[in-house]
Amino acid sequence: MSNVPIFLGGMFKSGTSLLRAMLGQHRTIASGLETYWFEVDPRGGKGRGGEPIGPYLARLAAYFELPVAEVEAIARASADAEAFLDAFMTRVARAAGKPRWSEKTPGNIVHARRIRARWPKAPVVHIVRDPRDIYASLLEAGKWTSAEDFGSRWCTMFAGCEDGIRSGALAPADYIEVRYESLVLAPETTMRSVVAFVGEDWDPAAGRFAGRDDEFRVVLEQTGKASTTLARLRTPLSDDRVGLWRKVGAQQLDLVRAYVAAQGLGARYDRIVADTDATVRRAGPPS
Repeated sequence: MSNVPIFLGGMFKSGTSLLRAMLGQHRTIASGLETYWFEVDPRGGKGRGGEPIGPYLARLAAYFELPVAEVEAIARASADAEAFLDAFMTRVARAAGKPRWSEKTPGNIVHARRIRARWPKAPVVHIVRDPRDIYASLLEAGKWTSAEDFGSRWCTMFAGCEDGIRSGALAPADYIEVRYESLVLAPETTMRSVVAFVGEDWDPAAGRFAGRDDEFRVVLEQTGKASTTLARLRTPLSDDRVGLWRKVGAQQLDLVRAYVAAQGLGARYDRIVADTDATVRRAGPPS
């Protein structure tokens, strides 16, 4: 058992929240809603996206069911975002009665250098999903619906990941890629590999997911927004989101692929698509 933190990340709509929720069911690992820690400047009084830090801290306190005054005290004592995250998530883990914390914000995957500088041994888990299905999911949600908007964000995420790999910040000893399709088609097998990678003994609770409603409700209460991602977490684990791309026109998908290729990431895109097809063939068609 370790107390080294764990970082999860990946492109939006890739299953980061599902992976985080399942890992957080492990008896030694505390987790929760994303913090966007890398955008926070406690000394400068700025929260996520440069907002005043007060509302940001109040929201975090509500998300993690901690007293606002205590979270504000942690921020005042923190020299930078890393110090704040460390102290805050350590408090979250203690409240949960667990020795270790895991933080999931999608952009963690592009901040590997910062993670490694503060937490040299922290495992980084990158969940990767078929980009065609991500685009289909975003179309459903009415978000980043053009090939350019989606392609730009996808390329930013994967270019940052490639930079981390080249720099050594994401080295095989402390970096793993997990396929969304494997997670939903073979959840226990996939979570066994994740739990082993982060250095913990197996806990059957991490291999299943029955759904949860609390996070959807608290985010709606705090932000007024009904998160489509958290709405899906209200239901049990399902593989019905594999193959969504078949509902999207071929021309739209071709435009996405062309945009990504123009940014120099066509080979990465194609490899993920090919791996998806192979994973689905091995597992059989989604139920």
